[in-house]
Amino acid sequence: MKKIIYFTILALFLNTYTNAQIVKFIKNPYQAKYKVYISNKPKEATHWIYIVKSPADIRKGGQWYIVTNPQLFSNAMTLYKVEKAEEADIIVYYVSNSDSAMIRQKE
Repeated sequence: MKKIIYFTILALFLNTYTNAQIVKFIKNPYQAKYKVYISNKPKEATHWIYIVKSPADIRKGGQWYIVTNPQLFSNAMTLYKVEKAEEADIIVYYVSNSDSAMIRQKE
């Protein structure tokens, strides 16, 4: 019985963790969970993000699957892209290597 409870809790945790990294950009800022600024300056960013090709490819924090069909992923985290870093909750820098992906502390 303890094993069933343990695996149920583990499955719920992993499902929640993965869904947080399945994201979709929306057009309405009031419906978005976070406002995001995409930067080309690594030191400015709070998140170094590696974009994966499928939700199954997410292995750790800092890897995002960007939804192309929002109807299939209704539980995806909603993001709104802003034009200025000052307006953002999250500042993202896209990396080309999955090993570089991370949520970092600003210097």
